[in-house]
Amino acid sequence: MATLKDVANKVGVSITTVSRVLNNRGAISQKTKNKVFKAMKELNYFPNEMARSLSNKNSHLIGLIVPYIGHPFFGMLTDAIEEACYLQEYKLLLCTSNGHPGREKELFYMLRANNVAGVLVCSRIEDAEEYFDTDFPIVSIERTIENVPSVSCDNYKGGVFAARELMDSGCKHPLLFGNRTREHLPAYLRYKGFCEECEKAGVDYKKYYIEPEDLFGKVLPQNIESLFRDYPNTDGIFATSDVLAARVINILGENSAYPQNMKVVGFDGIDISEYCNISTVKQPIREMGDLATHVLTKRINGVLVPERSILPVTFVRRKSSGPKKD
Repeated sequence: MATLKDVANKVGVSITTVSRVLNNRGAISQKTKNKVFKAMKELNYFPNEMARSLSNKNSHLIGLIVPYIGHPFFGMLTDAIEEACYLQEYKLLLCTSNGHPGREKELFYMLRANNVAGVLVCSRIEDAEEYFDTDFPIVSIERTIENVPSVSCDNYKGGVFAARELMDSGCKHPLLFGNRTREHLPAYLRYKGFCEECEKAGVDYKKYYIEPEDLFGKVLPQNIESLFRDYPNTDGIFATSDVLAARVINILGENSAYPQNMKVVGFDGIDISEYCNISTVKQPIREMGDLATHVLTKRINGVLVPERSILPVTFVRRKSSGPKKD
């Protein structure tokens, strides 16, 4: 059985340094932290002796790592997961990474050390396969990780729905507006679906990306100004989240220099889309949270689970889009 000293020797640091990393104390570089966590995994070391002694027993604790709790999508997802855990007699330990890969790793190992039976994760780490122990019960939400079961919505179909709605609304120059994303994230598929549907129809579409973790559009007024400077013919916008869609509509409405009555379609189906009358591609968020929890508890209990679970999306038309009425 590995010890704290074994971890320190493997990394080439003092026991005190390893202890500080595990307790998140002192000024320790992220590089050193990563080496400590990697050594812990390789040695199968967990700092909580009770957790190690109970590692083969079901603690009825489930860990959840989300990047942001303040974003409505993750708030709604967390609420659904907590309810599903309660109904299955599990307790939920909630952690937020704020989109930081290093913090996400620390939270994962902290949950392992505190004897959770399994972990649900909305990972933002590109190389997540390198630190997730696939023998440990994990389920990924809205993210594809090799050898880890995942639950997501049909993002590609959602992108197709958005493209069709803007074209049906008479848009000749639609634009995709969203956070720059990478192919390993399922959200990339909503971008792909939109672009390929526009190409299939021969429509002249454009793309405008903002920072990957800027989910609330911190500098959106400047982004919108740049957008219309670069693509002045834009007559419809697919905002890849409802939060961005709502902010885009507000900014356009506050400045008469921008085209008015712009057709806008969002994505998520959260409450803000209803409050602001925004047409949206609706994800089955609560169903995704419930299913992810059930998949995880099955895996905890040794039941085989599907590698990929993809739930359908629906389109909800409101005042922000749609064909003109005679």
